[in-house]
Amino acid sequence: MLEEHDGVTAPKSPPRTALVLSGGGARGAYQVGILRGLADLGLVRQGRSSFDVLVGSSAGAINAAALAAYADAMEEGIDRLEHVWGEMEPRHVFRTDLWSLGNIGMQWVRDLTFGGALRHVAPKALLDTAPLWELLDRSVPLGRIDDQLKRGAFDAIAVPATDLSTSSGAVFLQAVPEAPVWERSRWHVERTRLTVAHLMASSAIPIFFPAVEIDGRHFVDGSVRNTAPLRPAISLGAERIIAVGVRGPNRVLPTTGRAAPRTAPTVAQIAGVLLDAVLLDAIETDVEHAARVNTSVLQCGTDDPRNPFRLVDVLWLHPSRSLAAIAAELADRIPAVVRYLLRGLGDDESTTELASYLLFDAAYCRKLMEVGREDVANRAEEIRQFFWARRDA
Repeated sequence: MLEEHDGVTAPKSPPRTALVLSGGGARGAYQVGILRGLADLGLVRQGRSSFDVLVGSSAGAINAAALAAYADAMEEGIDRLEHVWGEMEPRHVFRTDLWSLGNIGMQWVRDLTFGGALRHVAPKALLDTAPLWELLDRSVPLGRIDDQLKRGAFDAIAVPATDLSTSSGAVFLQAVPEAPVWERSRWHVERTRLTVAHLMASSAIPIFFPAVEIDGRHFVDGSVRNTAPLRPAISLGAERIIAVGVRGPNRVLPTTGRAAPRTAPTVAQIAGVLLDAVLLDAIETDVEHAARVNTSVLQCGTDDPRNPFRLVDVLWLHPSRSLAAIAAELADRIPAVVRYLLRGLGDDESTTELASYLLFDAAYCRKLMEVGREDVANRAEEIRQFFWARRDA
């Protein structure tokens, strides 16, 4: 039986749908704009979530957890996320006082200078994220997730993290009892009830944010080992995936013979490239891989028993503008002490990429949410077609 939606014929029972949210620190605000844009198009259901499966890594884990907690009232969940990101200040995420940052700096100097003699190095990171623990504890009602699963509002949420003790990945899975647990090289799945510790572990950007201990093991950002971000959704039975990235359009520089001499890259530039590679590259690569697999499936035929793959439709949503450029416009809103710390890694221009990850500021986050909402509006017809198209069309 079919229904009509804005002139597009749609199946009454849509395919099993997953939402996959990438990492990106403060750039995670863009994902909330995407969600608000989907609500504007009437694609967010009440009672039963529009997404059967939620997968989120790093900042995406926090957004996914909030959606899971409000799976039966996604509009309310999006409202909550908009409020949290729209009122964000750096002090809500990490300590910004001179004493805390000065103490961290002294520990780094001591260990780099005398670590060999002392034969002891204290575990540390550049920033103290104790405030983020408090923010998540009061803002994301994780206790609601179990109730949402029991009432059938959605089926599963998967949160990847990286286990430092084994250098392997872990997927923390809270799901209905019949949800599968899969095997993968250098990965394992752990059924659990999500806590703030799991979200903090998945969001622990290496070097910048401290590792998080869970059951005697230490974890950092799930994006580090997560080379196939769509895999958890596919393993949990998704037939179509909405994947949201936080990197703007690629900038291709012309090459005209010999490059002009330039100064050596600063630590800030290197760190920015590393964060791009760790947090953003994998989901783009996996979306491209999914497109190649789909082409292969269609060429071989979806009913061919020799084909080990299956068709999974993927809608790739990402910024139409450079989020780093937006951060550069608002870089003066970074707390003075943090700006001083970043300038120790490079000049203002070279710290732009880092700032786009660490600028947990209301003005920046609101701007990213606006960009996300506009991007959905500009692709409205394509997105509607994706949500309502029949698999056998």
